[in-house]
Amino acid sequence: MLPLLKGYPQCPEHGENLKLFSKPDGKLICFQCKDARLSVGQSKDFLQISDAVRFFMKELTIHQGQLEATLKKLQSLKNTQKDAIAAYKDISSFLDSLEQGTKVLMPRELISRKLNPGLYKGPIQYMMWREMQFSLSPGLSSLTLDPKTAHPNLMLSKNRTSVWHGDIKQVMPDDPERFDSSVAVLGSKGFTSGKWYWEVEVAKKTKWTVGVVRESIIRKGSCSLTPEQGFWLLRLRNQTDLKALDLPSCSLKLTNNLNKVGIYLDYEGGQVSFYNAKTMTHIYTFTSTFMEKLYPYFCPCLNDGGENKEPLHIIHPQ
Repeated sequence: MLPLLKGYPQCPEHGENLKLFSKPDGKLICFQCKDARLSVGQSKDFLQISDAVRFFMKELTIHQGQLEATLKKLQSLKNTQKDAIAAYKDISSFLDSLEQGTKVLMPRELISRKLNPGLYKGPIQYMMWREMQFSLSPGLSSLTLDPKTAHPNLMLSKNRTSVWHGDIKQVMPDDPERFDSSVAVLGSKGFTSGKWYWEVEVAKKTKWTVGVVRESIIRKGSCSLTPEQGFWLLRLRNQTDLKALDLPSCSLKLTNNLNKVGIYLDYEGGQVSFYNAKTMTHIYTFTSTFMEKLYPYFCPCLNDGGENKEPLHIIHPQ
């Protein structure tokens, strides 16, 4: 038996110094313990304490490196997320626009003790919006429809702000820009930069499709109405079946009456968003990278014998 050494813990079973580390047991053992375990294990399962320390220091170093790499990646993701959040708030420009709007609303006749009830005791929020709308950016865009793109069955109002499906197919020049299968029409103005917002009245309609498309979309015949083909669209069918035509399409729940749809385009930000224009409740957002001119898209769909006769109407600022 080896002489006992000071400073070494002793085996409670054999009374020897614990000078070995057993990897299967994960603890210190003596040489007699090793001899007893060799029948079921291998010699490589037992290490001198100094060797065990080096082995586990190496393991700890590897895990430390992995943890540091993970931490670095998480920090990078955190910074990316922070940058992404900052890119979507535009809070500085919004506050500047509010400040400009506030200057427009400086007290005028408010000094008078006798206030005009119709002017000051009425729809104050609506009045404020009317005063501020020219200071806000983006404001409501004054869009019109492009008759050269309209399907021959579509009827446009004289001011080109409303479109509906007619029963009679009109004789029209087969311009390259004109749709010949989809009963659709584009806005007369395209966008290659900036932020734009417009509203479309869809009340009393059972089905419609609105949104934004690339200039180069297929207009002759049919194709998939997906972002990959240059379409970023919101679609209603059967009065309640609302979908974003993403890939795959996304079914959406109608929580309120959707009489007006707000459409927001941020060209540089790669964003097309849809809102319930009455409450400004968010409906759906597409994200993409835009490389060419984009146009507003309007499809009133078939009138279905009068059940869907109401027009799509572009709301203009008063």
